[in-house]
Amino acid sequence: MNLPLPQHAERRRRAGLRSLAIGTTAAMAGGIAVFALQYGLGRVSAGYPPVVHALFCEAEGQADRTVLGMAGDDSAVAPVAEFIAGSLVTCRIEAPGADYGSWSLVGGTRAIRSGPLDPTEPCQSSDAFASQDAARLRLSTCQRIQVERPGLYVLSVTVMSRGQSSVDRVRLAIRVVPAPAAPAPSTAPRSERLAVSLRLPAQVTGQARQADLSAAFSEHGLLPQSRDFERVVYRLDPREEFVSTTFRARSAANASAVQVGYVPASRAVVARFTLRSGPVVDRWRGWVSGTVDIRLRLREAAQEVALTEVALQVPGRVELPLPDGIDASHATILLHRPETATVIELAPGGSAALDLARVTARLQAGVLVLEAEPTPQTPGG
Repeated sequence: MNLPLPQHAERRRRAGLRSLAIGTTAAMAGGIAVFALQYGLGRVSAGYPPVVHALFCEAEGQADRTVLGMAGDDSAVAPVAEFIAGSLVTCRIEAPGADYGSWSLVGGTRAIRSGPLDPTEPCQSSDAFASQDAARLRLSTCQRIQVERPGLYVLSVTVMSRGQSSVDRVRLAIRVVPAPAAPAPSTAPRSERLAVSLRLPAQVTGQARQADLSAAFSEHGLLPQSRDFERVVYRLDPREEFVSTTFRARSAANASAVQVGYVPASRAVVARFTLRSGPVVDRWRGWVSGTVDIRLRLREAAQEVALTEVALQVPGRVELPLPDGIDASHATILLHRPETATVIELAPGGSAALDLARVTARLQAGVLVLEAEPTPQTPGG
């Protein structure tokens, strides 16, 4: 039998239900507020300015070669800096709050440097960065880059901050142009008439020759037959000396071993062998074919080879084709001045003085190139 609750017990039950409802509502409201706060902070932080404020690049010793780069990763156009080939370019990045960075240069050469950023480090070259201890590696906000070859390069700098998943990048295009040519000397041009020849030294070179050997024997009688063969496979030139010879067989049947040797009296390489054939009732035959390898020494006597007479401008250059079969790498180049009977000797790649000029000779793809440059004249000279 259920008895009605006393009045004070009913009040306590209602108060408990009310407190539970209020606590549940407050917890839900708090969760929604935290989510809204995090979302709002994310939207606000997304609108912060980038970590990279600026990228400056300048060529040392060239005050008018300073460039400010501000192209971000999402930009289709990057600023272009122009430097002279051989310049030492110093680049500095302003990225307050960044903890880690990466520098990369792509173009005619490729270089990458990355590590924890340290603005207190002095400006680093590639050698200075690579010489650090790996345990204490630091990347300066100032880097030196040597641009040697003309071309187009892209410098990209990436930075990031601890606790943030996003990164910030800046790019700069670097155009490297050739160094300006030195001004030509003010001396008046002149022409030198030269007769050119090559003095080739005596030399001994190793040579290899090959000769084919092929023979067959198919005479048949009542009994098996055999015949001895002697074949001259190569006759030496007067400039050649015999070294050795071997035989390599391609096919043989019913043949003896092939003996190859040198006969000094006839200066010939001779092959000797025996072939056999069967009786008339069987009619088998013998044959041999192969290659004789001959190793020789070729003796070339010293000689002088005349090329042609040229008019060499000072300054200027001329090209003279070399005769076929001439190895001029060890030759002495002779320049004759017909009007004075003067002879100038120089080796390939060398140079010699000619009055107030210096003549350089070099070999290039079967061509002798002569170049003349005026030499500065000393006062009173």
